[in-house]
Amino acid sequence: MQTKEYYDQKTIKMQRTQQNLIKRQFDCKILESSQEAVKFFLSQIDKTQSVGYGGSRTLEQIKIIEHLRENNYSLLDRNNPNLNKEEKNEIQKKILTCSVFISSVNGISETGGLINIDLWGNRINPITYGPDKVYIFAGWNKIEDDMEKTLYRVKNIACVQNAIRFRKNTPCTKAGRCSDCSSPDRICGTTTLHEWCPEKGRINILLIKEDLGF
Repeated sequence: MQTKEYYDQKTIKMQRTQQNLIKRQFDCKILESSQEAVKFFLSQIDKTQSVGYGGSRTLEQIKIIEHLRENNYSLLDRNNPNLNKEEKNEIQKKILTCSVFISSVNGISETGGLINIDLWGNRINPITYGPDKVYIFAGWNKIEDDMEKTLYRVKNIACVQNAIRFRKNTPCTKAGRCSDCSSPDRICGTTTLHEWCPEKGRINILLIKEDLGF
């Protein structure tokens, strides 16, 4: 069990991160739990708005996609098992201009920046441009001191764990760290360092006082 001092230190770190993200024109809120974060998000949207999402262990854990499916939101459901390849590609293109996009993030710098790594960029592209609003759900385990440490975290923790999750035959799944490989199974293709939100408040970061995702 973690001590009160541990939680207090993590909370202070979140507060500094929040302040620095706001300085860089992101909107940022601190939530006590994933349930509170989901409730807040649902209070910000309505069922007429199209909602797209990126692949995310965090979104799976907080069950936000299931809620949107079950409650008849206008979900652009890229993971609908009934879709063929062409239909899925068509939905992923529509997501680029949806009303609301939700995702998590691979890493957050306390200095006020986001880092993501994708294979295709279908998750990070809607974050940077396109949808009217973006909501990022992130546990406090995603926060590192600066951009250098955040990039290290993304490459050597988040990407490695995702490669393991998708059962990829890459060196990192065996060594437990990134080797910048040329494996055909590599899932790291596109990296973004997001240090400024050009349209103030378009990207909403929901920092949650839980360990979530990788």
